[in-house]
Amino acid sequence: MGIVEEAVILAGGKSTRFGRDKLTYKVNGREMLVRVAEAALAVAEKVILSVRSEEDGERLSKLTGLDYRIDEQLPCTGPIRGALSSVKEEYTLLLPADLPWVNGDVLKSFLGMCGDSSVQICGLLWSTQGRYLDPMIAHIHSLEPLIHVKKACPLKNMRVTDIHRAASSLLMISAGLLDEPWRLLDVDRPEDLVRREGKWEKGLLYIAPRTLGNPYRRAIEELETGSLNGAREMFNLELSIFWDVENIRDHVNKDLRSLGGKDGGSDK
Repeated sequence: MGIVEEAVILAGGKSTRFGRDKLTYKVNGREMLVRVAEAALAVAEKVILSVRSEEDGERLSKLTGLDYRIDEQLPCTGPIRGALSSVKEEYTLLLPADLPWVNGDVLKSFLGMCGDSSVQICGLLWSTQGRYLDPMIAHIHSLEPLIHVKKACPLKNMRVTDIHRAASSLLMISAGLLDEPWRLLDVDRPEDLVRREGKWEKGLLYIAPRTLGNPYRRAIEELETGSLNGAREMFNLELSIFWDVENIRDHVNKDLRSLGGKDGGSDK
C-alpha cells in the first residue's frame, strides 16, 4: 500500500539546456524518467505523467507504463501549467521528471517528515549559505492553493513557487534532515550528472501566511479589480513573510517590479 494516493511527475519540459531529451537519457542503464517513475511507484498508489500533448503522453506512457494527463489550455505556461492541470487529489506528491538518482527510500524519508499535518503544502528546502525552496518537489495536502493560483494565471507571470505562496500554511523540510538528500537533486545540463554531496542545514521552517491575511491571495484579488497599488501593498507584506527564502523573495520582487514597485532585496 502506498504512502500517498497519487503522485504526479512533471514530464512536459523541453530539455533545452540539456541538449537532448532528458527523460529518455539513460543513467546507469535506465532512462531518467523510468527511474523517477519507479521511485514514485514505491510510495504512491497511482502515478500520473503530466505532459504537453497526446503524442508526448503516448510516447512516455509506452516507456513507463503510466497513465498521463495533458496540460489544460490555461493562460500560463511551463511547469506551473502542468501542475495545475494534473494535480487532482489532495495529498498528491509532485515530482520533476529529471531526478537521476531518486529512489523510493528518499521519497519515503521526505513524506515521513511532511507527515499528515494540517499544513496545506509541504516543500523541500535546500539550505547551505542561503535557503532555496525546491519548487518542483512538494506534498500537496490541499487543493485550495491551486484554486487561487489558477485565478492568478491571466494576471501575472507565473512560477511553480506560486503554489507555495498561495498556501495559507506551509512547511518546508530542510534537505539535511533526509536520508541521502542528494538523491533529490535535479539536472539541467549534462555536467550536472555527477553525485553532488553537500552540508545542508537541518531544520524545519513553518510559515503561516494566514496570520497576515494571506497576502498573496489578497494581491491577486487586488489585481482582479485593477488595483495595482493594493497589489503592491500585499506583495510587500508577502515579502516580509518569505524574506529568508531566496527564490521566493526574488519572485515576489519580480512581481513588485512588474507593477512598477521597488523591490525589497537581492534578485538572482
